[in-house]
Amino acid sequence: MNFLKSAASMLATISILTLVSAPILGPSPAEARRAAAACGPRGCAAAACGPRGCAAGARTAPAYRPVPRGVVVVAPRRYWRPGGAIAAGAAIGFIAGAAAASVAGTPPKPGYCWYYTTPAKTTGFWDVCPS
Repeated sequence: MNFLKSAASMLATISILTLVSAPILGPSPAEARRAAAACGPRGCAAAACGPRGCAAGARTAPAYRPVPRGVVVVAPRRYWRPGGAIAAGAAIGFIAGAAAASVAGTPPKPGYCWYYTTPAKTTGFWDVCPS
């Protein structure tokens, strides 16, 4: 019985960590592309890698047109997608409620309350509720 409680609490902890960290650790749209482009005095060039391999290309600018210089780098920003934080909060609440119900279980008789015997609230007993 003790093994089942520890296994249930370990699974609940892992699922909470997975729910919370999945949107943060997943690739953002800026990271998913894996592409680069740059312009220099002889023209522009680009390279990108995708699921079927990598490709590169270059283009020289005409002599009469000024060449744009510099590279723009956009830092990927990690964010919660719309509704993601709400769904994660609801899942955490559901798991916490299920864990609390599994620790105490159902009352043996109507009118009984659960009393914890340790400050860590890991063990306890059922007794008649005070009126």
